[in-house]
Amino acid sequence: MMKSKKCSVVFAVGMAICSQPAQACWTNAAQDAAKIKHLNTMLMVTALRCRNTPDNFLPHYNRFVVKHNSLIGSQNTALKGHLAQTYGARGAEGALDRMSIGYANSYGNGHKNMDCKQLKDLASKLSSESHGVVTMAAAADIVITGQSWSGPACPVRIAKRP
Repeated sequence: MMKSKKCSVVFAVGMAICSQPAQACWTNAAQDAAKIKHLNTMLMVTALRCRNTPDNFLPHYNRFVVKHNSLIGSQNTALKGHLAQTYGARGAEGALDRMSIGYANSYGNGHKNMDCKQLKDLASKLSSESHGVVTMAAAADIVITGQSWSGPACPVRIAKRP
């Protein structure tokens, strides 16, 4: 009997350690928030990489952040809210940090398809235009490399005609 209880306890502890939280599906809004976070991180990392070249665009990146600070902030909050559905309120901050680090690391050697001149042109364009979520996410779709989120997208519901 004692051996059976020990096995049950070991099994329960193992399951608790190995189990992952159920991941919330990614709505279009959460996907857009992740894309905007990814775009901002990509621009920041590449601006730092290009700052000692003739195509230094750090001032353009800084203008981009100032101009779109409320949009970037609101999307960061939305992304954290999405992550809280999977990781809880406390875990969301860590999950967001891991996402940011992943994005940053993917550009540690530069952008795969764009050089400093092209990135400078992009930062200049984005810093001179007004954007909302839809247009900023669309810009991200064009220039970021890799996926901005992991996990399943939520099913799309199509309204039926009566």
